[in-house]
This record gives sequence, C-alpha cells and structure tokens, in this order.
Amino acid sequence: MANIITAIRIVCSIALLLFPAFSPPFYSLYIVAGISDMIDGTVARKTGTVSALGS
Repeated sequence: MANIITAIRIVCSIALLLFPAFSPPFYSLYIVAGISDMIDGTVARKTGTVSALGS
C-alpha cells in the first residue's frame, strides 16, 4: 500500500512540471503530493513496510 502512495506522489511531482507555477492546478497537485507524503510515512510505519522505492 505504501508503494502505491509513493507512486502517486511521483506522478504528481512529474505532473507539476506541466503547469505554470502558482496556478490552481499546480497548487492542487502540490497539496496532493504533500498529503500523500504524510500518509505514506504513516502507513509504512504502521505496517512495517520498507522498500527501496519508499526510501
């Protein structure tokens, strides 16, 4: 599960390059990426998941 959340964050990070800085889509993706980072860490700690992708 944590790897899926990490993959979502990677996709959001790449998608940020497609939008002009400080535009509403840019902020939306930035927020989604930030929230997914917090959720990923919590899920990985609770499940004891460690992977090369997540680290």
